[in-house]
Amino acid sequence: MKRMATFLILAVLLAKGAGAAGAQDYCSKPVRVAMFEFGILYRGGSGEGVDSRLLDVLSQRSGCVFERVVMPRARIWAELQAGSLDMATAAIPTPERKAFAYLMPYLTTRNIVLVRKSVGAVPESMAAFEGSNLRVGMVRGFKHEPAYDTWLGRLATQGRVTEVADVAELFKYLERGMVDAVVSQPIVFREYLDAERIQREMVQRDWAPPEQFSVGSLVFSRKSFTAEQAARWEALVVGILKDQTMLKIMQDFMPLDQARGIVYRGPRMPD
Repeated sequence: MKRMATFLILAVLLAKGAGAAGAQDYCSKPVRVAMFEFGILYRGGSGEGVDSRLLDVLSQRSGCVFERVVMPRARIWAELQAGSLDMATAAIPTPERKAFAYLMPYLTTRNIVLVRKSVGAVPESMAAFEGSNLRVGMVRGFKHEPAYDTWLGRLATQGRVTEVADVAELFKYLERGMVDAVVSQPIVFREYLDAERIQREMVQRDWAPPEQFSVGSLVFSRKSFTAEQAARWEALVVGILKDQTMLKIMQDFMPLDQARGIVYRGPRMPD
């Protein structure tokens, strides 16, 4: 019995040691990761969402501990650049972001424009919208498809863009008529506006070129992770996509056919 007890104790210690060594391959300390309110990806009220489930799987497979914090998107980018934040979720890659972070795609979506029917004659194009006096709302620090970002930039120079802190606030502005339109994704706006209200009060416009879409990526700060650690995280993400774990997570939030269209299957992001 004593031998058996000693063997069990050693087995537990070895297992813990192996787990710690494995975690060292991915992180040198607990990983501070930022979440933000974003439809089915993260629900601030419950802490539930696709990104929460994905972090659970990443923690299990890496052995790293995630310290989750919730903050506005603009602050997330500032802290990632400063090195006070290690990681974030659901980010669209840009050259500027690649300069201070490793970006690892895991989902793909497409933004559309929601316009309030109460504006009267709803514009049929981005150019027509520009020719009106309508206002559009957006979350501070968000990126969209390039065509929308360029369009929003032009509207901003005319003083016609209202920036808010988060998605929940954005849809409050839209519902109350404080803005006339927003750029958003179905996986997001359907969490804040029920189908009946969308049908009754909104017009949906798909104005970006067909080849443009949004790639949701995990963000790892270059100040927090070495290139070798980033490569191991990338391999974990690829594994989660290939073994259909990502698809299974998405299925908990939408029908299978929709989930298949959102799970990322494109080329990996070069360093």
